[in-house]
Amino acid sequence: MRRLRASTLGSAIFIAGLVAATGCSAGGSSTDAGTKPGKATAPSEQSKSRHTAPPVADGKPVSAGELQPLLLSAEDLGDNYVQQPAKDEAGKRYDDISIGGCPALEKLGASAGNMKFATKVTADFTYDFSSELSEELHSDSPKKLSDTFRAVDDAYGSCPTYTMSSGTTPIEIGVNKVSPPKLGDEQFGYLITMNFGSKSTVMKQFVVRQGNKAIVLSGSPGLVEKHLQTAYNKLTAK
Repeated sequence: MRRLRASTLGSAIFIAGLVAATGCSAGGSSTDAGTKPGKATAPSEQSKSRHTAPPVADGKPVSAGELQPLLLSAEDLGDNYVQQPAKDEAGKRYDDISIGGCPALEKLGASAGNMKFATKVTADFTYDFSSELSEELHSDSPKKLSDTFRAVDDAYGSCPTYTMSSGTTPIEIGVNKVSPPKLGDEQFGYLITMNFGSKSTVMKQFVVRQGNKAIVLSGSPGLVEKHLQTAYNKLTAK
């Protein structure tokens, strides 16, 4: 079983193939698991009601050149962080990733080509050679970003457990919605448990939309919690 990088999971799990995966090693924290993780709990009323009114403005997306300097760097994160080399996405195919057990996510994956965002840049880090953190910045119209993130959030509400397969490798996934910090115009948070064979991996993901830009921060739960504010401050710095 190959391990999947946090950036792969952050893309393929959250948007079920909607935003292309970006790597092929593992993120999060791993533990031996003789039993499969329990079924994820249904979203609370608090998490259901955190959506604000959908944006009316249809601001234009910014370019990758404008987004790139807004990504986190190892200097932003502190000691013992190493930034991984950028990967060339050109020509890569990720159509071997499939979703099962969740019709709503399967439907989103089938329409992925129509839902991709206009601009995307990424950065991947390791901490102390063991934990991982992945940041994706996206840009599109506020409405496109909001509609997409809400659609995935609603899909998770309809089926908080499902299976993701990469080739012939099945990964059982449970998703619990969590309350993210109140940043930006919209926020979404998830605690994701993956079970493959005798191993389980837990990762956290926070999504924050600010106007026509959005952060997707994924990886080891403690690192995601620690650095979301830093990522948001950098994204919105004037």
